[in-house]
Amino acid sequence: MNALHNIHTALAADGILVDTQPVSASPPVASDGGELGSLDMHEWVDTIQAVDERFAETIAAGLYELEQESLFVVTDTYDSGPECLDIVSGWRGTRVPSAMTQQLAAATSRVSVRQEVRLRLLRRAP
Repeated sequence: MNALHNIHTALAADGILVDTQPVSASPPVASDGGELGSLDMHEWVDTIQAVDERFAETIAAGLYELEQESLFVVTDTYDSGPECLDIVSGWRGTRVPSAMTQQLAAATSRVSVRQEVRLRLLRRAP
């Protein structure tokens, strides 16, 4: 909550805070050959819950007002399976299943990950 307090102080009166978070627990991974499976982001979902609790506290404290919340899909595309594996295996709270690790290591075509992302606009309260 301290960071949200600091942002509140730094925002102009009636300013907008833009918050985006990937919220998929199991985003699908595909290559040109079809679906490869899903990433396991259940740990990340726990992080999102903690973030949501902090936002709820700041809204309850009167620091922000929720202006808008929406969900949309973002597709990350990688030139190859090894590139995808290198990047997504470094994502916090993300586990790449062992069978998918082998598939990605061998994939030479483009690979995509589709994630649901939440966008929130919070207006700074006076």
